[in-house]
Amino acid sequence: MLKYYLYWIVLSVLARVCFLLYQWQDTLQLGCRDVIMILYRGLQLDLSLGGYILMLSAVIMMFSSFFSAGVLRRLFSVLTVVLLVFFSVVVTADLELFRNWGYHIDSTPLMYLKTPKNILASTPLWLNICLILLAVAFFWGGWLFFRKIVNTPFKYEKRVYWEIPIFLLLGAAMLIPVRGGFNVAPMNSSFVFFHSSNMYANQAAINPVWNFVYELMHMKKLECRYRFMPEEEASEIVGESVRTGDDFPRLLKTERPNIVFLLLESFTANAIESLGGIPGVTPELDSLAGEGVLFTDIYATGSRSDRGMVAAISGLPSNPSYSLIKYPDRLMKFSRFPKDLEKVGYSTRYYYAGDINFGCFRSYVTMSFQSMVTEDDFSGEAIANRFKWGVHDEYMFERLYEDLLEAPQPFMYMAFNMSSHEPFTVPGEVKIPGNDQEHLFLNAIHYSDRCIGDFIRNCKASGIWDNTLFILMADHGTRVIRHVDPSLPEAYHIPLLLTGGALNVRDTTIDVTGSQTDMIATVMAQMGLDYSGYRYSRNLLAGPVFPFAFYSYSNAAGIVSEAGTTVMNLQSRQWIKGDTLERNKRTLQAYLQNITTEMSR
Repeated sequence: MLKYYLYWIVLSVLARVCFLLYQWQDTLQLGCRDVIMILYRGLQLDLSLGGYILMLSAVIMMFSSFFSAGVLRRLFSVLTVVLLVFFSVVVTADLELFRNWGYHIDSTPLMYLKTPKNILASTPLWLNICLILLAVAFFWGGWLFFRKIVNTPFKYEKRVYWEIPIFLLLGAAMLIPVRGGFNVAPMNSSFVFFHSSNMYANQAAINPVWNFVYELMHMKKLECRYRFMPEEEASEIVGESVRTGDDFPRLLKTERPNIVFLLLESFTANAIESLGGIPGVTPELDSLAGEGVLFTDIYATGSRSDRGMVAAISGLPSNPSYSLIKYPDRLMKFSRFPKDLEKVGYSTRYYYAGDINFGCFRSYVTMSFQSMVTEDDFSGEAIANRFKWGVHDEYMFERLYEDLLEAPQPFMYMAFNMSSHEPFTVPGEVKIPGNDQEHLFLNAIHYSDRCIGDFIRNCKASGIWDNTLFILMADHGTRVIRHVDPSLPEAYHIPLLLTGGALNVRDTTIDVTGSQTDMIATVMAQMGLDYSGYRYSRNLLAGPVFPFAFYSYSNAAGIVSEAGTTVMNLQSRQWIKGDTLERNKRTLQAYLQNITTEMSR
């Protein structure tokens, strides 16, 4: 069994070497360290693929007590032939498809199986023949390797029933490499990303067979598209909806301040007194609101952190069908806030004191920031007191502060806190007692708020505050407080606060309705930077022609505007609320159509 497991890992490594040779023009741009990292990091997906195959093999071996050794060898031969054919075809097809597309084979070729002539017509005849011969050679070489080394005679006795639970345990143990270890995050292609600027290096580490199977499993979600009107009309409505005026107030003392962006886990407006929430839960944030500009009517675009991350960095609304962050090939086509700041001289870094592989964060962060700090960069007391999701906020903010003291200026450092994430277990004295979910959450929010306050006080005392713009925005809201219906805007209402010594205004509130995607355009406009690459982001200070916010989750999507709220049930395509608000309805339909077509290309 071990030999069979290693057999598929060796084949995966050989396939990756073949990939590097086939894409020789891109490979020549890599250094020796990059090639080593590609082979090393790629092993994680190779081990996962081998784990799936060994789980299937363990099922066969569970019934081995009823078969002779000859029958068992024939069963494994048949299994290997079937898997080898699939493996060889995918690996070979991926070579040429990647050369043309720039990303690995996904479910797209399946759309053209009804017209195979069109597929073959896209490449020269000689190349098709070469690829077929290469697939045959890969299969034949793999088969000989199996026959000569793996499928050798072995000692075996029938009716040894005590082996059944052993093979059962062996199959169960394969869940470890399949999931990528004992982390909170299950295995995904993001695990193998390592290069901050070369997407090809990251792509080369991906196992194409594992990736193709993953794509097949999620094909229905990717194919979900909405069509309510001609594409030109939908695009025109979206363009009109983000149009603003030309004049806006200047809030910054300088166009190139240092920037600290805090993405706040689950900081719902329902828990923030200055936004009409429960008093006394976030006294530090409420105090900071008096020292800056508070946007009071901002809504998250989705209900999970993966959606909030993409909205905060790329200004993209939430796709109700799937999380865009899980598909780096698609996501990297869009602009990223830190990369635009890097172009004008900013140093960038991302802080997430947990498992960076969670939610496919690694690929997105690697390609958006120059460096990152994760739970692997902490030790001692921080690790001793860690919880399910990673290192608590007090240690993360302490590390962030220490790094800011030595950061090359100008800098844009972004930190995503975690202690306010369920299960809401935080260190220190309980400030908001109660064992139900709502009170545990409020106590966790209060703890995170205190950590933010301590961090801000340190920044003020050291002078970091003086030339820094602090951006505080939640990743999403929560239903834990007041058990809000997920189809209503109250579940998505979040804070957006600009504060810091770089501002020339204080104690200001902006009541215009907007989305968390609008933060990027609003800040970049203040910096005199072009934000036209962020199609779904508006400068909220320039007087949007149509103030609104779009939000969605798997079952519904909505538009909240000054006219009211409109919500559509995505399963029945029926209006739940606001069916008389025509502009809301057309904007919602246009957004759904655009984001499920444009983002799926």
